[in-house]
Amino acid sequence: MNCYKCGTVVDNLNTCPVCGSDLHVYRRILALSDAYYNDGLMKAQVRDLSGAIRDLKMCLKCNKYHTDGRNLLGLIYYEVGEAVKALAEWVISKNLQPENNRVDIYLDELQNTPGLLDGVSLTIKKYNQALDYCRQGNRDLARIQLRRVLGQNPKMVAAHQLLALLCIQDGEYEEARKALSAANKVDARSTTTLRYMIEVKEGLKAKESNKKKKKKKDDIISFTDGNETIMMPNNGNKFIDWLDNSRNSIINIAIGLVIGLLICFILVVPTVKQKAQTDAANALVDANEEVAGTSSSISTLKNQVKTLQDELAKYNGKGDVATSYDKLIEGYNAYKSGDIKKATECIKVVNADVLDVNGKAIYDEVIKPVNEYTMRESYNKGNTAYKQQKYEEAITEFITVVTIDPSYQNGNALYYLADSYAKLNDIANATKYHQMLVQFVPNSRWVKQSKEYLTSVNAAIPDPVVNTTGNNSTNNP
Repeated sequence: MNCYKCGTVVDNLNTCPVCGSDLHVYRRILALSDAYYNDGLMKAQVRDLSGAIRDLKMCLKCNKYHTDGRNLLGLIYYEVGEAVKALAEWVISKNLQPENNRVDIYLDELQNTPGLLDGVSLTIKKYNQALDYCRQGNRDLARIQLRRVLGQNPKMVAAHQLLALLCIQDGEYEEARKALSAANKVDARSTTTLRYMIEVKEGLKAKESNKKKKKKKDDIISFTDGNETIMMPNNGNKFIDWLDNSRNSIINIAIGLVIGLLICFILVVPTVKQKAQTDAANALVDANEEVAGTSSSISTLKNQVKTLQDELAKYNGKGDVATSYDKLIEGYNAYKSGDIKKATECIKVVNADVLDVNGKAIYDEVIKPVNEYTMRESYNKGNTAYKQQKYEEAITEFITVVTIDPSYQNGNALYYLADSYAKLNDIANATKYHQMLVQFVPNSRWVKQSKEYLTSVNAAIPDPVVNTTGNNSTNNP
């Protein structure tokens, strides 16, 4: 056993010899976790899976590092058809204990079994579709979908229970009993299954009672003779005897034809209609699945395209990971040797997003002097071009400066950039950078000139005029 605070091996000691932590309560918590695990294991052995899940959750609540408890919980989830929950527990177990963990066997089996994960995903989609049908009130479609789910995963307890609930709502208690019996074979002590079974037994009992009352009523004929009520057994064979003893064969044939037609309409026609309705429902379910699958595929492909585009935009023009690290090291060495120009050229190629913590620390150390060098060089080039009235070249250099630091040289670069745009009659960009100067460098000596420029631009904008025809027009400047 290790100390929970410093990790020192403490064996049977109740106090850590290194940090002095009291381990008495900690030992009791670990013992309680083991007790819950043992209870869960015993319940799992007798197929009380619901009780086992509760105990194993308490085991992990006391000790999240209880690997055997977490692995067993995943196995139980998988047994009852909750494959997603099982995978979640196994992945957590693998992360908490990467080595000597039996969960590797389970994960390898899932990954190496062809089509297993795809089948799990398809089953979950169908079950969710059945839930949607239930919410929409389409119980027939929901039952068809649930039977398909159980055809793929017969141990999915939740699907058995939902199917039983739908049968109870439709008054089909015998079908509900079969579904609950199947669920009970997987999880013998599920409270949901037991609660539904009570409802089924009460429904069957009430149905049987109604049958007995109806049969008793049909067996006795009662009539009133004066003030007396006479009850006598119902002799149901008189009509048959009359038919047998009748000499009128034509009537017998006619009655036979009528009975045949009635049987046809009562038995055959409803069966044909029911089959047609079932086929239509199956076709509708198949169509919904195809639409859902197509939508899911389209959505998945769109997400993949977006992810690839994001990755391309992230790495485009900045080189891959290896190039970034190579240039980072080369730039760092140049910076240390005093060759700031070469360091600047190297750092421009580095993609900071792909660097780890140590790489970003080196990058942050180099980027500051590189930025200072870049701003100084670009400002000098831009200033020279500005004086020579080469405003396009000046704009290129000054944009480099203000992108790094808008307040460079107390706003000089920002003002010269705005004025260069003004000289080229680019009012929109000139206004944009004059506004930036007023906002971000309020103490600059150029603020007054920027405000005057903005005022003159606003004064030059014509006010809208509405003519008498109702159409909007503006004055010409």
